[in-house]
Amino acid sequence: MRTTALALLGASVLAASPTFAIEQEKKWELQLLGSGSNDVDFTAGGFNLTAQLAYYFTNEFAVVARQTATYTDTGSDNLWSAGTRLGAQYHFNYDPEQRWVPYVGANIGYLYGDINDTWIAGPEAGLKYFVNDTTFIGLSVSYEWLFDSTGDADSNFDDGQFVYGLGIGFQW
Repeated sequence: MRTTALALLGASVLAASPTFAIEQEKKWELQLLGSGSNDVDFTAGGFNLTAQLAYYFTNEFAVVARQTATYTDTGSDNLWSAGTRLGAQYHFNYDPEQRWVPYVGANIGYLYGDINDTWIAGPEAGLKYFVNDTTFIGLSVSYEWLFDSTGDADSNFDDGQFVYGLGIGFQW
């Protein structure tokens, strides 16, 4: 039920946008993000690297392909995993002269590797600060939950996790 509600909300926002058909000069975007963590003794930890490619249909609406690689050292074992996701983002008040551009979106994808392969989905939001016409610093947060089947998607929603990102992006 929650999944259906999120999808309907996203579609409503896009349909209600009065500038949905406006063309934009820069149609592509590449964003690189990273994060890391470790325990106090540096005996366990990990890092995460993400590359995201977006195509803008309008100034506001973009489709996104995201690839993530994760390394985790538990102290007794090393694990590699990856995730491939597709998503959509809606950028509010997008204007090439404006430096701050907030956005909301949603994504769905698949996690695989030295883990139990599973589906992943969730809403996301973020803020881009443009340092010039083509380069920005991006801050993002998403709520992600795992599921093996569509029946699990609703029941696993409350067991999700928040994921934060900081990166640099380029538009052309």
